[in-house]
Amino acid sequence: MPADPSFQPTKPELAVLKLLWRKKSLTAREITDEVAPDIDWSYSTMRTVIERMCDKGLLRKRSADGVNVYSAAIGKVALLSRMILDFSDRVLELDAAPSAVMFADSKLLSEDEIRELEKILRAEDRK
Repeated sequence: MPADPSFQPTKPELAVLKLLWRKKSLTAREITDEVAPDIDWSYSTMRTVIERMCDKGLLRKRSADGVNVYSAAIGKVALLSRMILDFSDRVLELDAAPSAVMFADSKLLSEDEIRELEKILRAEDRK
């Protein structure tokens, strides 16, 4: 199921997505080992979050050697542009999206991804 375009991820969901954008695919145990200590959650709680993220269309699940392996089902730039546009409109009440240049020092985005984000945000301004 594709992700709902109006959906905004929670902080733990975003942490899982950011991890999977970097690592590409991981098991639930590997995700938990990386993410859970920062939010003080148990393995079972993280498993529930991961499965719900699959139900929401944010993660893909495949079986490999009898273990479920998860990957992001939504691209980094696609989700970030959606979040930026939502924040710009709902919170800041801007008539136009902010420039992606403000993300130049981002550790999450490469230069190519910043250019792609800028293109998406400019396209939204023309709508």
